[in-house]
Amino acid sequence: MQLSAYRLLLYPLQPTEAAILPTLQTCGLLGAPLAAGVFATGETFLDHLCFLGCSPHIELEPCTDRVFCYVQLPADNTETTFQPIRKPALNLKQWLVIGNVHEAEAVPDATLLSLLETATACRWKFAYLKP
Repeated sequence: MQLSAYRLLLYPLQPTEAAILPTLQTCGLLGAPLAAGVFATGETFLDHLCFLGCSPHIELEPCTDRVFCYVQLPADNTETTFQPIRKPALNLKQWLVIGNVHEAEAVPDATLLSLLETATACRWKFAYLKP
């Protein structure tokens, strides 16, 4: 399984312990589990992201020989440090990563951000990560 280093990171503005997994399963963003904390894209994945530009080529099916879109959540409650593009480092316990999204290629839909806000009682933002 080849996971892309280009990723879209969604994160809460305040520390939260609220579980977002049930919300993401219910809204259809998550598909089948692929590894600890890593999921295939769900049937409504494209409803929750706005891809920008001229028809980007995105692979939604898990592949063994090339990168594909996936959804990743923390596998445990350990703090993870992310270094977003053009932003200060973030130390997060709660986050959501959409894999194989390059900088400015896609943004989260307002509905997805609203669902996360409702589940955690705080606002969420997004940033891009690259190797």
